[in-house]
Amino acid sequence: MSLLSPALLAFAAGVTFASLVAHLRRKRLARVRSPRVFKLERFFAKYEFNAKHQLCNSDVSALSVKELLKFCVGDTAGIRAWEDLSLGYTESQGHPELLVEIAKTYDAGIEPSDILECVPAEGILLCTQALVGVGDTCIVTWPAYQSLYEIACSRGAEVRFWRARGGGPQRLRFDVRDLVAEVQAVQRTGGAVKMILINFPHNPTGCSLSPAELEQVVRIARGCGAYLIGDEMYRGLEYEGNRPLPAVCELYEKGVSLSGMSKVYALPGLRLGWLASRDPSFIAEACKLKDYTTICGSAPSELLALLALRQRKALLARSQRIVANGLVALEAFVANHPGLLHYHRPDAGPICYPSFQGEGLTSTDVLRYVEALVEETGVLLLPGGVCYEIEDGNGRGALATGVRLGFGRLDCASNLAVYDAAMRDERFCRCVHVAPSSATGGS
Repeated sequence: MSLLSPALLAFAAGVTFASLVAHLRRKRLARVRSPRVFKLERFFAKYEFNAKHQLCNSDVSALSVKELLKFCVGDTAGIRAWEDLSLGYTESQGHPELLVEIAKTYDAGIEPSDILECVPAEGILLCTQALVGVGDTCIVTWPAYQSLYEIACSRGAEVRFWRARGGGPQRLRFDVRDLVAEVQAVQRTGGAVKMILINFPHNPTGCSLSPAELEQVVRIARGCGAYLIGDEMYRGLEYEGNRPLPAVCELYEKGVSLSGMSKVYALPGLRLGWLASRDPSFIAEACKLKDYTTICGSAPSELLALLALRQRKALLARSQRIVANGLVALEAFVANHPGLLHYHRPDAGPICYPSFQGEGLTSTDVLRYVEALVEETGVLLLPGGVCYEIEDGNGRGALATGVRLGFGRLDCASNLAVYDAAMRDERFCRCVHVAPSSATGGS
C-alpha cells in the first residue's frame, strides 16, 4: 500500500498518475550547479569604465557626497552624526533609524521590523536561498536581469518565464493571462509554483502594469500559494505625475519587495538596498542567511542612506527631472533617425528596449554593431539579445535584436549628439545582417 499511496494522494487532489510521474521525474533530474557566467556584468566589466559616451546605463546620474550633503544642510543632527561616525561593525538587520526611514517609503502596515537591509544584488540571493530548493518551480518576468533566474537555476529549481509580448513594430507589454498559463502548465504536471518573481517598472523594457493588473498578479500568487517577490528598484520613476504601483509587500502576506538607493535615489555607490515583507518567518530566515554573506552593512553607506531618505522627496524630484529631460532628448534622436530603431515610449524608469530595424538580423549582428560603435566612437549601447540571453530561434526576433538604451544621465543629450554624428558613417546608420562566411562556417 505504501507504494501506491503517492498515486492515491495525487488522484485525490485531482492530479493524474502521469502528471505525478512527470513531477517526480523532474525533481529527480534537478541538480545543484554553479551559476553560469553573468553575461551582462561581464559586458560592462569590459566597457563600462572605458566608454566615453554611455547610452545604456540603468541608473540616474549619481550624486557626489558633497552634492548629497547640500540637500541635507538643514539636518544638523544628521550631519553631526556623519562627521562623528564610528567605522565599526553595524547592526546586522540594519541601522535602526535607517529601518524607520525605509518603512516610511511604504504605506501603513510596514514596520521597521519588516525590513532587512542588504546590498541590492544580495537581496536577490537571500530571497532565492530562503525560498527555493531542488525541484521547486519559479516563474520570472522575461527578459530579466540574469541573477533573478540564474540563482534559482543553480539551486536546482525549474524556472519558467512570464514573457513580454510584442517587440519590433509592436509595443512591448506583459499580459497577465500569460502568467496564468504558466501557473496552469506547472499544475497540470503535478507541480506547484514556489515563487513568482516580478520586476515592475521593468528592466530592460521600461514596461509596467496597471494597479488592477498587479492586483491580478497578487490573486494568482495567493491562489497557488506562491511567494511573490517584487523587484521594485525603479518604483518612483513613473512619468508625468503617475502614481507608483503599490509595493508587493503592502498587498500580499507572502509578498517581498526588493528596493534600494541605486536607481531612484541616484546613489548606486552606496551599495545599499533592502527586503521588506510582512512575513516574519521570511525576514528571520533571510537574516540568518545574511550571516553568511555581508553579515552587516557599511557604516558610511548606512548613514549617507539615512540622510538621503530624510530628503527623499527632493532626491526623487531630481531623478525624475533628469529622466524626463533624457527622455525628451532620446525621442528627438529617434525621430531624427526613423529607419534605425523600432521605438515605443516606455511606461516608467530611465531605460527602454527598442530593436533595430532590418531584415534577417540576429543577436550576433547587434553585438557586432555595438562593439564597432563603442570601439570607434566611444558610444556604448547594450546588446540585449546577448546580455539578456535572448537566443530563441538562433538569436532572431525583436527581443533578440533589441538594445537597452539608458536616458537617466545628465550627459544623455551630449552623448546622443555623438551618436548622431556617428550616423554619418554608413556602418552605423543601420544595423545590417552579416552572413556567416562559407569558408569558415561563421562564428
